[in-house]
This record gives sequence, structure tokens and C-alpha cells, in this order.
Amino acid sequence: MFQTFTKLLKWISIPVLLIASLFAYCAASYEPMVDLAVGLGTLFFIQRAVSLKQYFWAAGFLTIAVAFTPVPVAVKVFVLMGITCIATLSNLFSAFRPHPSPVV
Repeated sequence: MFQTFTKLLKWISIPVLLIASLFAYCAASYEPMVDLAVGLGTLFFIQRAVSLKQYFWAAGFLTIAVAFTPVPVAVKVFVLMGITCIATLSNLFSAFRPHPSPVV
């Protein structure tokens, strides 16, 4: 029962966060606070996804968090590029890690 609830909450949270971010422009003077609320909401889900070892979901929420934080666009682009480079580098390290040769 609890797993069904968390799965449902996970699938509903992404559209809700994206819809909430669309209304940030309608808030005009409150836009930074709405963006901050969306960012903090995604940080909660990132922590939850990492603790459940669902790294694909964590990466998706991390992208949403970076995209809707109240920082300039140039900073967002460089942060996303840095995260992408770190993920690629960690995958390369894990792929080219020396493995013991089989004993014949």
C-alpha cells in the first residue's frame, strides 16, 4: 500500500512542479519565491529518490530544481553542463575500472 502511494506521488509530483513553475510568471513580484518553492519541493524528492537508490528519478528532479531556481539563466546552463559532465565522467570511470581476469 505504501509503495503504491509513493509511486503515485512520484508520478504526480513532476507535472505538479512543472505546472507550478509555469505560474511563476503570473506571480510577477512573487516569482523568485514561487521558483524557490518549486526548487525546495524538488530537493525533497531528490533526497527521497537517492535514499531509495532511484538515481534516474533523482536526476530528473535535479534538472527541474536547477531549471526553476531563482538564479540567472547563464548560471543554470553552466550548472546543468557541470552535472552532465560529472555524470559522464563517473560512468566512464565505472566502465573502465580494472576487472580481475578470470582464472583458467
